[in-house]
Amino acid sequence: MARGNAGRTGFSDEQAYPPLTKLWEFTAGGPVAGGPVAYDGMVYFGARDNRLYAFHADTGAEAWRFQAGGWIDASPAVDAAAVYAASTDGYLYALNRRSGSFLWKAALGAPSFSAPLLCAGKVYVGVSAPVNKLKAFNAAGGAPAGEFAASQPVDSAPACDGEKVYFGVNDGQLYAADAGTLAQAWVYPAVGGRYGRNAAAVSDGVVYAVPGFDENKPLALAADDMTLLNAQTGPFEEDIPLPDGSLGWRQAGSPSVSGDRLYFSGGSTDNLLHALTSGASDQALLYVWPSTPTLGSVSPVGLLSSPAVAGGVIYIGTAGGALVAYSTSGASLPLVADVSFSSPVYASPGVSNGLVFAAGMDGKVSVYQAAKVTAISEPAAGAVVSGGVDINGYISNPDLAGYQVEYSTGGEVSQWTLVASSATAVPVHGLPLAVWDTTALENGLYTLRLTVLENGAGGPPNVSSVRVRVNALPEPPSGLTASDVPADGGNSIALAWTASPSSAVTAYRVYRDGEQGPALLGSVSSTTLAYVDSSAVTGTTFAYVVRSFDGYSESGNSEEAEAFSVNDTGDFTPPADVADLAVSSGPAYGMLTLTWTAPGNDGDSGEAAYYTIKRTTAPAFDWGTFDGASLAGGTRPVDGVAGTPEREETGGLFGGVTYYFALKAADAVPNQSGLSNVASACVPRDPLPPSPPSGLAAADTLADAGGSVTLAWSVSPDDGPGGDVYGYKVYRRQAAGSYSAASPYALLGAGATGYIDASATENVRYYYAVSAFDSTSASPLSAEADAVSANNWRSFDAGAGVSLRLADGARFEIPSGAASQNDRVIFTRLDPATYQPLFQAAAAGSANPTGVVYEAKFLSAATRLTSPAQLSVPYAEADVAGMDLENVRLYMRSGSGWVMVDNSRADASSMRVTAGVLQLGVFAVMEYVPSGELFARDEVYTYPNPARGDTLTFKFRVSEKVSVKIEVYNVAGQRVAKLSRADCPAGVTSELPWNIRKIASGVYQFRFEASGASGKKFVVKRLAIVH
Repeated sequence: MARGNAGRTGFSDEQAYPPLTKLWEFTAGGPVAGGPVAYDGMVYFGARDNRLYAFHADTGAEAWRFQAGGWIDASPAVDAAAVYAASTDGYLYALNRRSGSFLWKAALGAPSFSAPLLCAGKVYVGVSAPVNKLKAFNAAGGAPAGEFAASQPVDSAPACDGEKVYFGVNDGQLYAADAGTLAQAWVYPAVGGRYGRNAAAVSDGVVYAVPGFDENKPLALAADDMTLLNAQTGPFEEDIPLPDGSLGWRQAGSPSVSGDRLYFSGGSTDNLLHALTSGASDQALLYVWPSTPTLGSVSPVGLLSSPAVAGGVIYIGTAGGALVAYSTSGASLPLVADVSFSSPVYASPGVSNGLVFAAGMDGKVSVYQAAKVTAISEPAAGAVVSGGVDINGYISNPDLAGYQVEYSTGGEVSQWTLVASSATAVPVHGLPLAVWDTTALENGLYTLRLTVLENGAGGPPNVSSVRVRVNALPEPPSGLTASDVPADGGNSIALAWTASPSSAVTAYRVYRDGEQGPALLGSVSSTTLAYVDSSAVTGTTFAYVVRSFDGYSESGNSEEAEAFSVNDTGDFTPPADVADLAVSSGPAYGMLTLTWTAPGNDGDSGEAAYYTIKRTTAPAFDWGTFDGASLAGGTRPVDGVAGTPEREETGGLFGGVTYYFALKAADAVPNQSGLSNVASACVPRDPLPPSPPSGLAAADTLADAGGSVTLAWSVSPDDGPGGDVYGYKVYRRQAAGSYSAASPYALLGAGATGYIDASATENVRYYYAVSAFDSTSASPLSAEADAVSANNWRSFDAGAGVSLRLADGARFEIPSGAASQNDRVIFTRLDPATYQPLFQAAAAGSANPTGVVYEAKFLSAATRLTSPAQLSVPYAEADVAGMDLENVRLYMRSGSGWVMVDNSRADASSMRVTAGVLQLGVFAVMEYVPSGELFARDEVYTYPNPARGDTLTFKFRVSEKVSVKIEVYNVAGQRVAKLSRADCPAGVTSELPWNIRKIASGVYQFRFEASGASGKKFVVKRLAIVH
């Protein structure tokens, strides 16, 4: 997978030493930003032509390609079963890695620029704005397996050590989450960092990360508790300052870890390749090279290639459009082959079995053969092995004199044991090198090492090694039986077995025969010796096996048991086959109408339960595979008894395309009919394209740290009820570019009114246009809109406070000492025309919104206000037209509703609403609308109660402007105080103080009366005074 392994270390423990020879190259239909990934003789990569490609690594023969709905901008992940790729169309795709056939896809809800991670049977992937989550899915079928919500886009490639998943977020924080539950384990905040698409690397209990920006240094953190191990490592600086005078890094790549070395590149102007010790000495990571080589300039779009380390060589791409190499001692290595590209190389190189893979933004993918190769190709690193293990590999060396294979259990001093040796002088290309007999070895971790011998001396080490686990297979369970579950109505089979004699068994896995052998049904604990298959369709014979599992390995199959579920209902007659299915033009373009006559429940008698209808555009489709075929369509209930005319309108079809339909009927058992006749029709073309959307607006995305632009528009007049718009195509260009009708930047569904471009480089102006499309054609482009992405956060010192002022005069001020810690803060006005997701200031119960909405928030969720901040926002006469200015207040968003800020007031002379607030959030100017009773009983109270000292305060909230009178009586009925106040405002909490210095301790009653335009109301309550 990306960066070589689940730990994202960027290290391949093999030799691929230059010079290089180019084997082949291929040019995709769009830029390639994610590094190619090699697996089992294949290489996989995605491109901005919305395709995922698979090639045979050694020959360059294309195996297959897959079309997604958006860019595949990050490296895919691959295992023995599938290749997994995330797309900007908002889906994670799983495809058969050999054929490219579709397996499943999972909705992400937003674009993804994150390289998927495979770990312990799950696929983890980051999701960009507006979802901002790390999501997990079961690799076997794509079922959701958890998610972690972040405050900013998760574009980072997650890493895993088997226990935790580590990933950066664009808020500058590095997170660790439990690999099983995605519950947060810890979070490490960087000083102004931002991870973008970079990965952290985890190796030997240490997490390495390079947040860049103001942090200006790598981080080495203990994986278990995030202890910073290199606290004394100072910021790295360049000699050339940024335009603002600072020396902060603008960019950094992902780190690579190789043994005792850490490599990464980054900088503000020059992209420098750094080499440090991976272990801290006196709480610092130390430079190991006498000088730091430059890789040219940093990237203009915020992307950098990351190092790929193989043996003693570091390969990395440059923004200048080249693949370069350095030795691990810092010397530049000549590559000899043509390693130039016509565009920047942002993709990280890959190394596998002596091949080096590189890709550029010109769409070119180049594959090179190294001159010196030492690589173990099987078993793979991390493999679980037993018995006789075939060791295969690749060997190439101009001075080849032989090789030897050894194994060791590691430890303080490795003790190597010879497996096999050979004096061959012939290169080996993926062939067997030795057979390792593990039958007498104890279960545990072992290292396999291949050493290539050569004539002469003085060259680089010719070594490759892999770490594997030897684990003898547990014994399978015995005595498996399968039988119908009685009186269940069908569809269930009960299994039972006898426990395995192996003591280390932790679970039993139940398999049922499928099209390609046994398919996993479920798993139970080692103490459970039974399982019920509740998906065994009545009348079908199923075969089962059970396997023992010890946490590492499965046993062989138990003996097989067969059974079929009995239909206990007594109904064995299926509905009759439908023989008169017909298809004709539908009521609108993009639609077809299906008609047929309903069969009965039993043959042509009674009423069936439902239909399964499927369609395809393949004229030669094998309808004999109807039941298992993954075709478009679905099920629907039967409309009536046998003989009832049935009609189904099918939409979402494309003009000029012929569709083929067939169906089956079923009753409630279910007994299923045979296949209907196959009917087909061509969808008529719509001669008129839809009208384009209007009002396109583009703006910097609010409340982000840069890197995104938000678009908003009004839908096409042809979108909505009665309309025929299928969706929208978003186009993007830069000043010197143009739009390509064949290559939209994004595709969205009908009804879409906005889109967030999450890959808009900061301070670069982008131009956008949008068109609507229907079943046949697309509208003309909308009017063009342009915008520049910017970082909207402002840093502040809690001791000094901060004052933020917007161009419209709005002010937000945090006084000195009013915040709990130093942080970043943002204050902005929310514009419904461009802010997505659309933040509607809907009516807040008894309030009228003005449309004046602002947001203030801290970057860190841990920052709090310890004393009030002052908020002052302006309004225009048009905003409050027809409103009672005495009742204009500030409201704060709370959950799904709004809560009035008690101390907010409108000043008609300055046309502002001001308030002191004790928490940040979204604030709206609204008119409080008096309604209901004058006050509620529980909104009249005293503070404190009991009262001590000199003052007691009466507090009350009234629904309209009133005059208030309060009378206080002692237990004898004597009045001891009378207070009053006129013009108490509506909707806010008012206060009326009472001097109790000369009032005796005791319990008193008070009568509270309010008089307003709607009448009077009073309440009698008690208070206590204690001196």
